[in-house]
Amino acid sequence: MTDPRAGALQRLTGRLAGAATPEEIARLAVTDAADLLGASGAGVYSRIGTTLTALHSTGWEAEIRQRHRQIPVRRGRPLSDAVLSGAPVWVEAAQQWRDRYPEMAATGTSGGFEATACLPMRVEDRDVGALVFSFRTPRPFSPDERAYLEAVTALCAQALDRARLLVAERDARAAAERQLDRMTFLARAGRLMEAPLAVEQRLRRLAELAVPEIADWCAVHLVRDHHVEQLAVAHADPEKVAAVARMQERYPPDPDAPTGAIHVSRTGRASYFPEVPDELLVQSAVDEEHLALARSIGIRSVVIVPLLVRGHSLGALTLVHAESGRRFDGVDLAFAEQLAGNAAVALDNARLYEQQRSIAETLQDALLPTALPLAPGLRMAARYRPQSDEGSGIHVGGDLYDVVATPKPGCWAFVMADVCGKGPRAAALTALIRHTLRAEIGHDLAPAAALHRLNRAMMLAAAAEPARFATVVLGRLAVDPGGATVMLASGGHPPALVRRAAGARVEPVVATGTLLGVYADIELAEVTVRLGRGDMMVLYTDGVTEARGVDGFYGTDRLARLLASSTAGSADALADELLDDVVAFAGGPLRDDVAVLVLEATA
Repeated sequence: MTDPRAGALQRLTGRLAGAATPEEIARLAVTDAADLLGASGAGVYSRIGTTLTALHSTGWEAEIRQRHRQIPVRRGRPLSDAVLSGAPVWVEAAQQWRDRYPEMAATGTSGGFEATACLPMRVEDRDVGALVFSFRTPRPFSPDERAYLEAVTALCAQALDRARLLVAERDARAAAERQLDRMTFLARAGRLMEAPLAVEQRLRRLAELAVPEIADWCAVHLVRDHHVEQLAVAHADPEKVAAVARMQERYPPDPDAPTGAIHVSRTGRASYFPEVPDELLVQSAVDEEHLALARSIGIRSVVIVPLLVRGHSLGALTLVHAESGRRFDGVDLAFAEQLAGNAAVALDNARLYEQQRSIAETLQDALLPTALPLAPGLRMAARYRPQSDEGSGIHVGGDLYDVVATPKPGCWAFVMADVCGKGPRAAALTALIRHTLRAEIGHDLAPAAALHRLNRAMMLAAAAEPARFATVVLGRLAVDPGGATVMLASGGHPPALVRRAAGARVEPVVATGTLLGVYADIELAEVTVRLGRGDMMVLYTDGVTEARGVDGFYGTDRLARLLASSTAGSADALADELLDDVVAFAGGPLRDDVAVLVLEATA
């Protein structure tokens, strides 16, 4: 007759080969062996360190299973002795319990059990765990039964070891994929936070990006002066976002609450709830309706991390798992802190950038006239476009234009200058030029004489700041019934161009002269030009002619052709057309400041 145990081993071998998890392997092993041997109780334990943890058990009462769900490995206990010695422990009757394990006898025989078999699971030199079988009657284990149980144990050990490796490989792959997803998300968030958007827009986009990839809900708070403001709430369902907004309107968050985004924003300390107990909702609810609304959101897990930069909290990032049933763990907390830290640095840089831009724009505005004066017999237009910020940072330009009245009625002075360099030092020299010339114009000096005095002032300033120079053109314009007469002198500045109303001719106004701020003795020549009614004089900085496009430099020839072909009927229209053409020619960031001044005789 065929031994039923041999067939059982074959069937168990095949079934274990198809089992994918340690729990499934444990269930198959104890069920098959217990059924064949008539065991009343059985269990499979996995060993991790100094603890045996139950993978599957059957036949024992719930209280016994719970008490023995985890067993410390300690000598003097049959299951531990089997694991530590690597040899099975056979307890065949209640008396053997009392003789061999007197301290464990009451536990081993509780529930009416008498015999017990404890078998260690080993694969090569690795302890995998142990199997235990309990019987309610004395059981003298025969050699065949012992061999069968040892064979079952060996099969189970091999299967568990294989499953452990598969689980470890799967977990490692999942962890690697999760880490890759996080790094990809951080890269996307980084690009978003560096986008040319306002701080508030960046934060709202960040909240939208987080849902539902890393959270079911995301909220962002920002510290403003002495209060904390919620800037964004995101969820895949807009109706839920609206419902939360209505709830917050009816039940505003307590600014003094010891938990929540406001508290984290102010303290700079993260708040982490892997599981959100109902007691927490009860404690934070104002009344029963508030509690019902809070419960309806279905919050399961929460991470709130501060937006920290240089030890200062800018706000808080809140991530919530709800209907997805997911839970945050310690790795998620670390990831959220990294995300919030990166966002905080980007926000802080954006704030500093905006502050610097505001300062630069304020300083630049202080160096240029807020508006050109109204001059009978003249129409004037000025345009200024600073160098683009890309790749160059924020700066104060060194281009200057100005028009002021002279002491003589109907007589006006104008200036166009281009200072070497950018930034505060260039701004200081620009201010020196503007205010010095305004003072000299007030003394009714001729253009060349005024530039000589300006050069001396620049040379004195150059003793403290060497290598600071400028090109400057200064003119004096007298209006009369037929037009205007212009006298000008130039210190190395590009020549002005005159567009004649008749025939659309363009004439350069060449006034030779030495640039200012380098030499103590300079040579300057004054020239006089007549502007008839409708004639326009165009002054500009080298940001116009040296603008770069795909065809090279803009150049004076293109500028002259534009003026000649233009149909602009006023100084304003011509200034707009010229600036637009320069920007279009560059086709990208301007590499230098551009300033244009157009004077049109209308008398």
